[in-house]
Amino acid sequence: MGIKLKATLPKWEQSGLALIRDQLLEFPEGQHVAIVVLDCVSIKHDVVDGDLEATPTVRLLRIEPETDPDEAARLLAHAKRLTDKRIPPPTKPDPIPGLDLAGGSGVHLTSVGGGQRA
Repeated sequence: MGIKLKATLPKWEQSGLALIRDQLLEFPEGQHVAIVVLDCVSIKHDVVDGDLEATPTVRLLRIEPETDPDEAARLLAHAKRLTDKRIPPPTKPDPIPGLDLAGGSGVHLTSVGGGQRA
């Protein structure tokens, strides 16, 4: 059971990635926060061990990066809460390795929005 991602990004004018293009080039190791809107573009059916298994392929319709560091941190905290609901303790892995939102350690968002790097 899985989900495939269509490799084509939204048209340049429909994607906010242009806002962070320079940051992606300058800080390729950094993480960037964005809101993504997607839909299901197709469903493929395969026979696996005698059972019919459906695999959806999602298409990215919009990508809107958050360039404000405070808003980005708020969105990351919200994403962590959603992950905590979906994956109950104690078996949940950290959604992003090395990211600890509880104490603020490991969060590096200064490159978001063109700020200085720590």
